[in-house]
Amino acid sequence: MAAMTTALTEFATNGDSRTYTYTGHTVSDPRLVLQKRKVPVGNAVMSENSLRVISGTDESGTILPQKVSFEVVARYPVNCTYADVTAALAVFRDIVASDEWTSSVSSANFVK
Repeated sequence: MAAMTTALTEFATNGDSRTYTYTGHTVSDPRLVLQKRKVPVGNAVMSENSLRVISGTDESGTILPQKVSFEVVARYPVNCTYADVTAALAVFRDIVASDEWTSSVSSANFVK
């Protein structure tokens, strides 16, 4: 599996949530990565991990009231097979890394 090339700096941790900054982050140009996890306890049967990337300035550097945001949420039952998780992850990674997804994001159309 490829190593992550984005450098993250831990900014804050609160329970099962962590905030990171990434390259270029300043107070006037926020660049954040938020990670949250839900570890199943008691009778819970689902595990969850989410990651959200946030940025929000225009070409002149003015902070936008609305932010650019990409988010992924991974949910899976604790009794599923690891092979099922890795297979679904492989398909997800293939789609998100594709030119079709990039075109979909920039054109607001479906993937294919």
